[in-house]
Amino acid sequence: MDLKILGLNKYESDCYETLVKLGKATAYKISESSGVPYGRIYDVLNSLVSKNLIKIIPEKIKKFVPATPDVLLESLKKKEKELQEIKKELEKAKKIYSETLTEPVEIVKGQRNFYKIIKGIPAAKKYQYSFKFSSEWNPFFVKKTKENIERGVKLKILAKYDENTKENIKKWKKNFPELKIKKFEFDNIAGSIIDDKLVWIALIESNETIIIRDKNFAKLMRKLFELAWK
Repeated sequence: MDLKILGLNKYESDCYETLVKLGKATAYKISESSGVPYGRIYDVLNSLVSKNLIKIIPEKIKKFVPATPDVLLESLKKKEKELQEIKKELEKAKKIYSETLTEPVEIVKGQRNFYKIIKGIPAAKKYQYSFKFSSEWNPFFVKKTKENIERGVKLKILAKYDENTKENIKKWKKNFPELKIKKFEFDNIAGSIIDDKLVWIALIESNETIIIRDKNFAKLMRKLFELAWK
């Protein structure tokens, strides 16, 4: 039983757990069974008394008994409430950070950084328009596509079509028949436009990825994508 989550230190946690098992015991017995040094035992027991976790039995030789576990449950509920309040404040801070401190343009190099930055992009809520260079059957994009479909996100894909990509495109269509995919001629570039909020572009030859968090640019790209779609 680890009660440190409730604000108890190791000695307090060990003493309470030992006393629960013993039921009623002297300070010496608690020290012996819990491993808490006898020179510290009374400080620890008094601390537990002040926290209403144990009670003193005024017998000839002073003994201690544990309080009902309901006391711990109440403490846990209080902690849960505090954690929920902290979580709300952190969510507010996260929103402020994303609105004020996130750079509008980010550029990273390399495949590892590509996946790192892509995984940090918020999920689409309304639409995601993509242009795929290789249309590879990648587990990360498969998972994201499935999640988007389940949420009802509008998906459109412009895909480069040639001997190297046609089998991949067939696989996407077979596994996700609801996907709207059109062939489009372009080279060495991939990316997505998300919710009139964000655009990411992967430059294949230079192995760089650009993320642009700008509403006006995202709207312009969406309009250009829709023209290409037609």
